Amino acid sequence: MSLFRNFSIGINTYGDAHKLIVKHRLWNYVLLPGLINFLLIICIFILGYYTGTYSTNKLINWFGLSTHSSDFLSLLSTLISFFIRIIVYFFLFYLYFLLYKYVVLMIMSPLLAIISEKTDEMITGNKYKFNLKKLKKDIIRGNKIVLRNLFKELLFTFLFFFLSYIPIIGIISPCILFVISMYYYGFSMIDYSNERMNLSVRESVKFVYNNKGFSIANGLVFYLLLLIPFVGLMIAPSYSVIAATIGVHKISRNENNFLN
Repeated sequence: MSLFRNFSIGINTYGDAHKLIVKHRLWNYVLLPGLINFLLIICIFILGYYTGTYSTNKLINWFGLSTHSSDFLSLLSTLISFFIRIIVYFFLFYLYFLLYKYVVLMIMSPLLAIISEKTDEMITGNKYKFNLKKLKKDIIRGNKIVLRNLFKELLFTFLFFFLSYIPIIGIISPCILFVISMYYYGFSMIDYSNERMNLSVRESVKFVYNNKGFSIANGLVFYLLLLIPFVGLMIAPSYSVIAATIGVHKISRNENNFLN
């Protein structure tokens, strides 16, 4: 299946996810992950703010920019301090935001696995009895995937940080990192379905790579939803995993209208 076709499926499945949620009144499955997500992102912003304030004050004092006698040096130190604050806050919030989605995935792994399974039941009619042993296995596997993806994304982040000093590459590196971030987030959402289909981690990696457009699109819409004030934080995690589950079935069965 072509990259564009995969990408189109990844976008369209969010519409299918909304139809499924409305049709089966799955709002409880939407609101609980949303509340957890909302509380987590508030904690991350608070942590980022205080860490940023502490770090910038330390740097400003270390460079001796806090006090100057002359007006010119005072103005110069104020400007330098301002740019230091911007750089530190930008770096910390980027790092926290990068880690945020993985923290969300690890904390909400049991809930997201249940939502994916519930979605599968509604699509296929298959009934999955609650099995604590299987749920623990799903959580362990999900967290392994999360840690694997976190390590790889951090590796790419540091690589492109150093490459950003090279002309042209430095301009496009933020875009490349964003695409990588979307890919790995979509990967984590897709793997809940892959595990249920008895794919090994290696097979899941291959499936996602072969359908990278789908994974990138799933992550892209997740990030776009986060831009919607409050509402986006509430619906993004559940919509993302439901859309991923629907998309896996569409790709696996090569059907496009099975929800109709």
